[in-house]
Amino acid sequence: MFLDRYYRRRRWIVGGTLVSIAVITMMLVPPPRAFPLFFTENVTQTRRETDEVTGLKKAETESIQNPSFTLKEPQMLSTPPPTPSIFTYVEEPPVENEMKRFMTALSTQGAVCSDVRRIGGLPQGPHGAPRPLGPDGMWYVCFDEEVHLESGSCIVYSFGTGDDFSFDEKMVEHGCRVFAFDPSMGKEDHNHSAGVMFYNLALSDENLEGQKDPPPINPFDRNGWKTRTLNAILQELGHEKREIDILKMDIESDEWKCLRHMLSQGTLLRHVRQLDVEYHVIMLTPEALRQYYSIAKWLERQGFRIFHSRRNPYCQECWEMSYINSNLVKLTLN
Repeated sequence: MFLDRYYRRRRWIVGGTLVSIAVITMMLVPPPRAFPLFFTENVTQTRRETDEVTGLKKAETESIQNPSFTLKEPQMLSTPPPTPSIFTYVEEPPVENEMKRFMTALSTQGAVCSDVRRIGGLPQGPHGAPRPLGPDGMWYVCFDEEVHLESGSCIVYSFGTGDDFSFDEKMVEHGCRVFAFDPSMGKEDHNHSAGVMFYNLALSDENLEGQKDPPPINPFDRNGWKTRTLNAILQELGHEKREIDILKMDIESDEWKCLRHMLSQGTLLRHVRQLDVEYHVIMLTPEALRQYYSIAKWLERQGFRIFHSRRNPYCQECWEMSYINSNLVKLTLN
């Protein structure tokens, strides 16, 4: 009897101890998956992780069965890169397209002049040799009645004469006063001939006095040139309230910056009735051709219409253009 009571008491003590240990363990250790009703958050996390593992295993199985299937590496969250400009990957249009567009603009007649005359030009070259393709240095002028090129009152500005004053002198014969400008000849201001006044300065987009001390030895050194904008020349000659009947420019590629400045200032629009200019199309990159084209279209938008154009036979990159300012001259327009 005594032994039976002893063993029963010992079993109760051991059982109570085991129950106590189990309770303490449940309080200290994270709850198992067996209690979903009380620990839903951790169960959800465990299920999420289990689903990810299942998905990866499924993807791995598909990659083995299908070689074209690629198992994607897990990506870390990061700040997305900035969206590039839409122009970053735009391909440069072919230069042939830009040239075709520009040449079309130069060869499209915008005004109809019935009385176009070729003025000036020398049949011989600088050393007296005959020119096989005809005279050079001639310009085309519209003499229609609507132009009102009146003898005794017309004014001509001639930029870039070189040693060829044939155009200037012929315009004097038509009763015009001519103001000629060229800094590359190394000559001071002087009265070249009856009706032709010469000035040692260059048309530009800024007013500069040029290097004087010491003066450049080479007259083609542009650092020594005195330059004036068209607006400044009009003021210095007292023509700021006058219309210039003809403005002629042959200034060896400087026409582009000068035209841009005169168009932006509105000087051509207000003062010039006819414009004769030689375009020097030297740069043939798409960007350069677009700049040339933009100037040509800018002239058109301001009302300058082509009545004559031709390629210079002695300069394949040169185009001789003749415009009428439709704001000041009322010709028939195309």
